[in-house]
Amino acid sequence: MSKHNLQNDYNQIPVPQAALQERIRQGMEQGKREQQIKRPKRLRRLVVSTGLAASLLITSTFVVPSFATAMAKVPLLGQMYRPFLEQENTGTAISQKQLATKIDQVASDNGIDIQVIDAYYDGATIGMNLTATGVPDVKAEARSGLYELFKGDKRFAGTETMELVHFKQVDGIWQGRIEYTLGETKLQDTMRVPVVLTDVFGVKGNWSFNVPVKRLPAVEQVYGTTVKNPVYQTEVTLDKLIQGKGSTSFDYTTRSPKKERARVEMTLLDSSGKEIIHNWTKSTQSVKWTKTGRAAIEQSRLILGNYVITKGSYLLQPSLSIDINTQPIPLTEPLPYRQQSEIHPFNMTVTSIETTPEQVVVEFSTNSRSSQFDTKLDIRNSMRLLEGTEPPDGREIKPKVTVLDADKQTFRSTFRLPEPSEHTREEYYLETGYSNTLVNTPLELRPIPFTVN
Repeated sequence: MSKHNLQNDYNQIPVPQAALQERIRQGMEQGKREQQIKRPKRLRRLVVSTGLAASLLITSTFVVPSFATAMAKVPLLGQMYRPFLEQENTGTAISQKQLATKIDQVASDNGIDIQVIDAYYDGATIGMNLTATGVPDVKAEARSGLYELFKGDKRFAGTETMELVHFKQVDGIWQGRIEYTLGETKLQDTMRVPVVLTDVFGVKGNWSFNVPVKRLPAVEQVYGTTVKNPVYQTEVTLDKLIQGKGSTSFDYTTRSPKKERARVEMTLLDSSGKEIIHNWTKSTQSVKWTKTGRAAIEQSRLILGNYVITKGSYLLQPSLSIDINTQPIPLTEPLPYRQQSEIHPFNMTVTSIETTPEQVVVEFSTNSRSSQFDTKLDIRNSMRLLEGTEPPDGREIKPKVTVLDADKQTFRSTFRLPEPSEHTREEYYLETGYSNTLVNTPLELRPIPFTVN
């Protein structure tokens, strides 16, 4: 398979600028309201890229079709967008089977009526379908509503969510769908879901609902099957399967060394190792994360919407991502400077840093030849020179990378300074790109076999 340069592919994408700007505006409003969420000062570069795309445009309720189609063709990012084109969500299957419960709640503000016409609770997913009337004539990118689930509900403290519900016109009626995957360890059979919409079709207001949902009959199969991976000091246990009417969920537990945050995601395969759902994202969420004296334990849930698993033999393929915290390196750091995970085999070493008033030259070596995504997003292209440890507004410098020895994987990064500096070594810091490459180079673990009765 030929390699792709993600930046080139990205630059060629026809992005609907107005839609993107509107979603960014909405995201900024969302951020102001999420004061209780502590966010890191600096995120890994590729995590920012994919995570930003996810937070801006990848939700179960808002995707600009032309943008999703374009992004689905891009390596790495495409795997997050294809589900919207191929799989849809749990509500699709529930609607087709006519299993949603009639609700008929209406809220009005500023001349706009929002109605919750029905709701569903399937497996570990809740959702509801809305209609809107009295809406203004606005552009396509503004045909959405900003909503919050579980606002003020102490049972879900810390798990509240703000998202966009996108409305589309069907037979002259504006329709939208809100869908949410539950992250509780023990799922309730019934609940009431507080929902507040605060911005609909660009009009600010308050549309509040308290939607009752009752869980549809589901089949749960308990396994407790553990597969150990001694080389990576990680073991994964398939706890149980939740077989809903329009979805399939898997609960599993990961045990790994507590010094590094290990994240395991799953892909569903048939008994021969073939993907069950083509191009399905590794859709997992953390349910609970704890530490013991020796290990970190994470309970997670894989939810496959619009898919009901049938009887037969299957495999769950785990992939392990390691997320470690690294700090910008002072240019005065003693060399050689080595970065190495306790679990992941990938490593890198800075062997030389030379500074002049005009440039900084860094030589380094690594055993990383490519990422799992077959792109050039690896350590050679992730290294940056920072002006200070927390440069505002992109005050960072990209290097010109030279291959010194391809066989030995040695490289030189040359950073041209924007203006001559007499205090180069004191003013600048190096971000190696190690943690960025590490978290985006997952390791394939041993598959977990199971049977659905």
